[in-house]
Amino acid sequence: MAAPEITFSCSGQRLSGVTGFDRIVVTFQSDLPCRAVECRATRQGEAYGVGRGALVASFSATPAGTPRTFELYDTFLCQGDGTYRISLFAQGEDGSWNDNHLYLPAGEAGYLTAEGSAYLCMREARYDAGV
Repeated sequence: MAAPEITFSCSGQRLSGVTGFDRIVVTFQSDLPCRAVECRATRQGEAYGVGRGALVASFSATPAGTPRTFELYDTFLCQGDGTYRISLFAQGEDGSWNDNHLYLPAGEAGYLTAEGSAYLCMREARYDAGV
């Protein structure tokens, strides 16, 4: 069985300590049932992937096609100002994870969602105190 494929939407790509920019709402769903889903934040230049970085949201068993929503707050980015990678990973019922960024050739733009946006695991949210 393959790892789940995630589709998602998010309300923004920038987080800040400034009111109005201090949270992002993310809604996702999977084509297959998930044993677990994790959202992680890592500072630019740090190693990222399944199990790495700060765990900022997680879900247990999620049926296929069931939308889940969570909020990501600026306070979750615990190292202060800088650029962070926000990653969303899903674990299939067979234990496999969709850690698909490892399969991207160096220098490639990455995979796109149906709306033409980069997958969340390839996006970077910028945290600036003075936005």
